[in-house]
Amino acid sequence: MDTKTFWINKHMQKQSIDIVQINLGNVCNQICSHCHIDASPLGNKNMDWNTAQKIAHTIAASAIKHVEFTGGAPELNPNLKWFIEELVKNNKSVTVRTNLTVLDMPERAFYIELYKKYKVKLVASLPCYLPENVDKQRGAGVYTKSIGVLKKLNALGYGQNGLSLDLVYNPLGDFLPPEQKVLQQDYAQFLKEHYGVTFNEVIPITNAPIGRFKEILRQEKKLNHYRNLLKKSYNPATVDKLMCRMLLSIDCQGYIYDCDFNLALNIRLKGYEQVKFWDIDLARFTPEITFDEHCYACTAGHGSSCNGALINVGEAEEVKKATCMGTDG
Repeated sequence: MDTKTFWINKHMQKQSIDIVQINLGNVCNQICSHCHIDASPLGNKNMDWNTAQKIAHTIAASAIKHVEFTGGAPELNPNLKWFIEELVKNNKSVTVRTNLTVLDMPERAFYIELYKKYKVKLVASLPCYLPENVDKQRGAGVYTKSIGVLKKLNALGYGQNGLSLDLVYNPLGDFLPPEQKVLQQDYAQFLKEHYGVTFNEVIPITNAPIGRFKEILRQEKKLNHYRNLLKKSYNPATVDKLMCRMLLSIDCQGYIYDCDFNLALNIRLKGYEQVKFWDIDLARFTPEITFDEHCYACTAGHGSSCNGALINVGEAEEVKKATCMGTDG
């Protein structure tokens, strides 16, 4: 199977939207080497109040049940608190994808109690359980601050007692994530033994060769190797479970995308390039998904999504063998 032809010619439409992911902007207190949004303290994109109101009111009136906030650091947007209160009031499930260290800032520490009050699900970035790897990817001192915040979250019941706390793993270089089950065991054992920290799940995410990560790969002359690795590892069993089939991503201005990677590349939803979220008819909304080379990141190996691997190990190994045999002739 010619995987390049697959991505160019495949026509696939979205199913009913189950998750809306709201990117509040690129303002962040960290500068991570793998960041596809190029977020930093100097970020110049941050959702305003008028846009936030329109998005929240549209979601409240819809059948959409799950809303995720991302960035940058979502906590650095002044509208996040109101967003959470408004959506929970309208019976929506809310997830915040946090970098943890922003919750160590005195002026943002109140979010820890707020998250508990509204039972917000937290998906926290901790790209490795080893301190040297985290600090290399995210900056000096990030690991220690992250552990401190995790302990505070544990003390309030996160990672246990029904309050959900997941950790996100990102590879440090030009390779695919290990098996999710193995990562789960390694993280759980190390964090419990060394810090007494508990959590629910580890979510491995394959880095897309875009943004800051792409530039690092280019500087290290590894970009072509990584792109070829993703293509060679393409697994057709992942396609039916791709998150872009049931997810809609919204940027800080209200424009819509198939996913956060397309948002980072400014590839707006096909046929809706000039349409904002509050102007679409969600009841009749089945647009065609736009695929490009970076989409191999979500289809390689076990597959990748904001919620972890797409398929189990048996499916991945079985299809990979078949695909390799077909490719090798």
